[in-house]
Amino acid sequence: MHVADFLLAIAQLGVALAGFSGLIAAIRTTSSEGWHPRDIWSLTWMLGTSIGALMLALLPLWLSLFEGWDRVAWRASSAFACVYVLLLVAVQLRASRRLTRNGFPPRVPLFPFALTALLAIAGVAAGIGAFGGWGRALVPVYAGCLVALLLAAVIVLAIFLVLLAQAARRP
Repeated sequence: MHVADFLLAIAQLGVALAGFSGLIAAIRTTSSEGWHPRDIWSLTWMLGTSIGALMLALLPLWLSLFEGWDRVAWRASSAFACVYVLLLVAVQLRASRRLTRNGFPPRVPLFPFALTALLAIAGVAAGIGAFGGWGRALVPVYAGCLVALLLAAVIVLAIFLVLLAQAARRP
């Protein structure tokens, strides 16, 4: 499989997950009990990771269109991925701590830690790639960062759906 095909597949999956997140948001707003603060936090994760995977999958393809930018495109994309992923993690971690302080602890133990660790590792790996630390492995490492974003979106979506189903069963 060519790298461009793989990146376009990631972009398509990102769009699908973002669309599914929007569908969940629309369904959830019709419920009588409204949104739990952790639901909003989860939805932010879903949208942030899926849209991030979409944007970051298209970025190196766009940059490589510029004359002579083929080699620079991957490092520049890695730098952008590092900033995006680590900023997303920092914002979500801060929001999670604020929710816990306000009486809304995580409903699935260790989930926020696992999600944060996965994406922090992906962000650091992208940062190493931005500085040329991966050599010829830069493209697979960058793609791995995007796969980590998609994996995070799928995990958050699965947990969100399980919690939604549990809430629907309660009388």
